[in-house]
Amino acid sequence: MTPAPHDVAKAEMFRSLGYGGDVSLYAAALRDAGLSNPRKERIAEAKRPQVAATLGTHFFRVCTRGDCKNAAAGPANGRTVVPAATQADCEICGGSRNRAAADKMVSAFRAVGWNRLVVVGGSPATREDLARHIDGRLEVRMIDGTRSRTLADAESDVAWANLVLIWASTELDHKVSTLYRGPKVVPARSRGIAELCSTATTAARGGRAANPGSTRR
Repeated sequence: MTPAPHDVAKAEMFRSLGYGGDVSLYAAALRDAGLSNPRKERIAEAKRPQVAATLGTHFFRVCTRGDCKNAAAGPANGRTVVPAATQADCEICGGSRNRAAADKMVSAFRAVGWNRLVVVGGSPATREDLARHIDGRLEVRMIDGTRSRTLADAESDVAWANLVLIWASTELDHKVSTLYRGPKVVPARSRGIAELCSTATTAARGGRAANPGSTRR
C-alpha cells in the first residue's frame, strides 16, 4: 500500500521530537490518546503537534549522562523517564553541561531568596556565554577584570550583590580582584563556566555569603 504523501514513519517522528529508545511505548501512548493504531507504522504529519503534546505529557527525555539520569526523578514529575534521541534533546542538560550547572545555580539562589550575582573576571566570550545560560533569570553584573576599577566601584558591587564570584585563572588583574572583599566574596578556582556555577550553587546552599544584599534597587 502506497503511503499518503503527508504521512511519515512514526519512528522518524518520535526521533525528530527528541524521543529515543523503545518506540512501542510512544505508539501505545498515541493509541491511548486516540491518535493512531499501534499496528500502523506511519502517521499523518499534520498530527505532529498532538503527538508532541501527548508524548510530553507522558514521557521525560534524559540523555545517557549519569548525572542527568540521577537528577531526573524530581523534574520528571511522574512522567516515565525515556532515552533522549540526542543529548541536545535531554530535558535536564539540553546537551550542555554549562546550561545544567547554570540551572542548578539559579535554583539554589531562588531557594534562599537570592537574585543578584556579581562575576569578576573571565574573557568576553565566557562572560557572554554565562549570561546566555543564565538567560535573565538572575540579575548579574559582569565585571571586566582587565579594566581599571576603583574601591568605591567594588564596594558598590559587593553591597548590591548576594554573592560575588572572583573568577580566578581567567583574564583578571590582581589589582582588580583585591578590591573585592568581605564574606559575600567567593573565589572560583576553575576557568570553566560549569565549575563557576557549581561554586555559586555551593555558596548558596551553604549560606557561604553572609549578609546578602538588599533586593531593593
